[in-house]
Amino acid sequence: MDRKGVLWSNCTLADRERSCAAPVVWPATRRFRKASMFKHHYLYWQWLRRDVAGRYRGSILGLLWPILQPLTQILVFTLVFFEFMQMRWPTVGGTGTAMDYGLNVFAGLAVFNYFSEVLGRSPIAILSQPNLVTKVRFPLALLPGVTVGSALIHVLVGSVSLLLLAAVFRQLSWAALWLPVFLIPLILYGLALALFLASLGVYLRDIGQVMPAVTSLLMFLTPIFYPVTAVPDDLKPWFELNPIGWGAQAIRSVLLEGAVPSMNALCLHGAVSVGLFLLARLIFTRLEKGFADVL
Repeated sequence: MDRKGVLWSNCTLADRERSCAAPVVWPATRRFRKASMFKHHYLYWQWLRRDVAGRYRGSILGLLWPILQPLTQILVFTLVFFEFMQMRWPTVGGTGTAMDYGLNVFAGLAVFNYFSEVLGRSPIAILSQPNLVTKVRFPLALLPGVTVGSALIHVLVGSVSLLLLAAVFRQLSWAALWLPVFLIPLILYGLALALFLASLGVYLRDIGQVMPAVTSLLMFLTPIFYPVTAVPDDLKPWFELNPIGWGAQAIRSVLLEGAVPSMNALCLHGAVSVGLFLLARLIFTRLEKGFADVL
């Protein structure tokens, strides 16, 4: 059987190289397909578990770090922008307090850190595992997916933490049930970025060096530590197209404001994220054929 699941009958190695005999296709039964899907599903979870466990192995606080790291950033942003620069986050009752500012920044950082991790780790997702490319058969598309899954765990931890804080300092609404729906386009955006950067990073090693500057630029160009109302009106449409800014504002709306964001924006980002994911998957499949030659 070859790599594509084709069974060659009555052929020697020389015959196979000359393709003298017609291949007999292995019957792709429903049971075989389910077994293959389960195998990759199980393999993905094992690699995701390995990635998360390896990151916090030997750490005393473990999975508390996804909460402590953004909390540290929130304290710094609140001190600099709220206290020193007198920046306020507008609320329904008027000028927001330091707690209002911190909760809104927390929501923005949950989305930004997700994309930041995807951008930072995806270019080396394939490069860091050369043995899986050259020595064994392995579904390489799982590696960028593991990067996205690991980053998504931090978003979920941050969202749950924000949900608990909102329950204490705010009044929760049924709009919070919309949170999983608005996370779907963010997951697809992350998968599209991961597949594209992972495949391109094999051929262009400089991409990994550029990503830190890109993430720093995105932090200031995205309403993370400042409200979208501070953006000039003529630039707001461009900011709304930013998946990071849209995702941050969506989480703020459903968890902190108790309102459901625009369905038109959800449909737009849903359609764009699906298109980008399919395009990135196609690019990854095309470039995957040359990974072994480069590595």
